Amino acid sequence: GFRKRREAVVLAGVAANAREREVVDGLRCSGLVSGVVTAGDAPVLGFDETGAFSIMPPNPRKVADVTGAGDALAGATVAALLRGLPLRVALREGIAGATLAIESANAVPEFTASSFAEALALVPDAREVA
Repeated sequence: GFRKRREAVVLAGVAANAREREVVDGLRCSGLVSGVVTAGDAPVLGFDETGAFSIMPPNPRKVADVTGAGDALAGATVAALLRGLPLRVALREGIAGATLAIESANAVPEFTASSFAEALALVPDAREVA
């Protein structure tokens, strides 16, 4: 599931300032097999059966409205998962969607395939969580 960090640490049973690995271990102990944890402009944490990883979201070119960013992240990630992409790749698409949402004044941003590809190119690859 998709969780904000403050929800994830409660579910994981760890301190608010816990390291990424502690959060993932706690969430796994709570029964989650995979998940995504967001924390504003901090790295997005993901985990699944292949491991734990994080992706630093790029700085938006402009901040128009943060409304809908989390929904865009979840929606674009799930759409990529449904196309058969692994979570660590799908989450990059989710971050690109969230970035476009933040840059748009509309709650539901409209974008083209090329503007999405541009946003995706700014999202770094996932890095393993130690």
